[in-house]
Amino acid sequence: MDYTSDGDSEVEAYGSGTFELLESGDLQVMTDEGLYRCPFCSDEDKDHSLNDLLQHASGVGAAHDRQAKEKADHRALARHLKGKPAESPGARLQPMLIDVQDPEHTQDEQFVWPWMAILVNMPNEFFGKSANRLKEHYSSFHPVKVHPVYSKGRPTRDAVFEFGNDWSAFRNARAFDAHFAMKGYSKNCWKEMKSECKEPVGWMARADDYNSLGAIGELLRKNGDLKTLKDIGSEGANKTEKLLSNLACKVKEKEIYLEQLESEYNKRSASLNIMMQKREQQLQSYNQEILKMRQLGQQNTQRIVEQNRKLRYDMQDMADALDARNKQIEQSEHDKKKLEQEKLKNAMRTNHLRLAALEQEKADENVQKLVDKQTRETKAILDDFLRLNTQLEKKQKLELEINHLSGKLHVMELKPGDEDPESREKIDKLKEELNEKIDELKYAENYNQDLISRERKSSDELREAREVLINSLQSLPRTTSCQSQIGVKKVGELDPSVFLSLCKRKFPAADAEAKSSSLCSKWQNEIENPEWQPFKVIIVDGKASEALNEGDRKLQELKELGQEPYAAVTKVLMELKDANGGRKDPFPELWNYDQGRKANMVEGARHAVMLWNASKTKKGKKSR
Repeated sequence: MDYTSDGDSEVEAYGSGTFELLESGDLQVMTDEGLYRCPFCSDEDKDHSLNDLLQHASGVGAAHDRQAKEKADHRALARHLKGKPAESPGARLQPMLIDVQDPEHTQDEQFVWPWMAILVNMPNEFFGKSANRLKEHYSSFHPVKVHPVYSKGRPTRDAVFEFGNDWSAFRNARAFDAHFAMKGYSKNCWKEMKSECKEPVGWMARADDYNSLGAIGELLRKNGDLKTLKDIGSEGANKTEKLLSNLACKVKEKEIYLEQLESEYNKRSASLNIMMQKREQQLQSYNQEILKMRQLGQQNTQRIVEQNRKLRYDMQDMADALDARNKQIEQSEHDKKKLEQEKLKNAMRTNHLRLAALEQEKADENVQKLVDKQTRETKAILDDFLRLNTQLEKKQKLELEINHLSGKLHVMELKPGDEDPESREKIDKLKEELNEKIDELKYAENYNQDLISRERKSSDELREAREVLINSLQSLPRTTSCQSQIGVKKVGELDPSVFLSLCKRKFPAADAEAKSSSLCSKWQNEIENPEWQPFKVIIVDGKASEALNEGDRKLQELKELGQEPYAAVTKVLMELKDANGGRKDPFPELWNYDQGRKANMVEGARHAVMLWNASKTKKGKKSR
């Protein structure tokens, strides 16, 4: 049956490529044991004879329930197998089992190693084809590789078979040699008949082939060496002995290491048990002491309560006695007491005035000290910040160097063959350098922690100084604070006059004040509501920032009232966000009225100095 003539163009397209792969030998169907196996069926793991595999391929190729590619592959396999000559079970090449100690070869005879064999007068069907086809044909001898022989860049009818370097490979090469010798096509026959011989001739490669001139000798010298059976046996014995010795040493080292680990484990277990016992004892002692202290504390508390109750009774009795005595004195010295009271009041007024002057001088001095202290602390904070940045850069650089040295050390420790003294010295130097870098990193981390704690302390002091400055400015007369550009403002508080002017225009004069108070209170509550966040995130110059969301429902409602209240509420919202992003309730803040923003400590300190100098000037004028 002709499988390429069923008219199915898709099947033909798949099958042509598969057939070429089978013919070139890239897809193999013959196993190393000389049997056949389907290369397309993953579950077809059993071996077949040539006729059985041909029947399997024909059946799958003719089936109607198979996919097009599967049918095409099996049809191509059937075409490939039909082109092979039928083989009887006895005609298949069978290797001969030959004893390595065969007296035919002396222990001093030299062979090409890895074991190789030579095939000359290659049949026409393999000439110029893939070496895999030749390897498949002689697969019963288990060749590892087939080297076609080229002479001056052109293929010849010769090939070199490579079998491997162990004793099973030697037996396969001997079987290859014996196969051709039994058929009468040995090396000697080739020398005698040469041009008259029409069949392929093969033999095992020996010293004369290795040293011969020509392409075969050159190929043998390129891929192998000459060795005797005695040399190979002694090399194997030496390798085995060396391997066993190395393994014994490693086993001994592992046993010693395990003993050390076991000893260390026992020591640490014993130490841990002792520590746990001590900890349990300390915990019991601690609990007992705590219980005693609680009992003693309760007793002391009870005693103090009783003493206080007794003292209150005594004080009440004394107070009653004093009241009675005072009443008697008041009755007898009423006029005298009035005079003394007047004198006392005058003296107190004089004293208050003097104390007020002293307090004013102290306040002036405190302001100057506060300004000087704030200047020093600000400079210290900046210096610490710069040092912290420098230390952070140094720390990051040290971490990169440590990672680089660790990786380099790990690679050198894992690199095979680097056990010479020079390599060990390099590894030791790397370890020493790595330890130095780690010590530097620890020092940098400690120094960074110290800088961070100092920066936090300075920030706390700066915040406390700002609060003191705000409280001091709030205590000044209102006329003084209103005349300057720096002062204290209640951030987050609406201006009621905006709503009052609006209501006067929209409502009768009798209702305007009440209506404005209601509107102002309503929007003040809306501002303080933490759930109302009328902001949106926008991207400006590649950076995210917050802006008012003019589409917010409440802002739209506010805009309907008028532009003045809308501007007042949005201004308060922006001031709260800029001054303290997370706070919604009004709070006092140091403010720059000229620029409409939160004032910094330098501006506040300068303003305090200005007030202090003005106070000194006024005192000088009064004294004159």
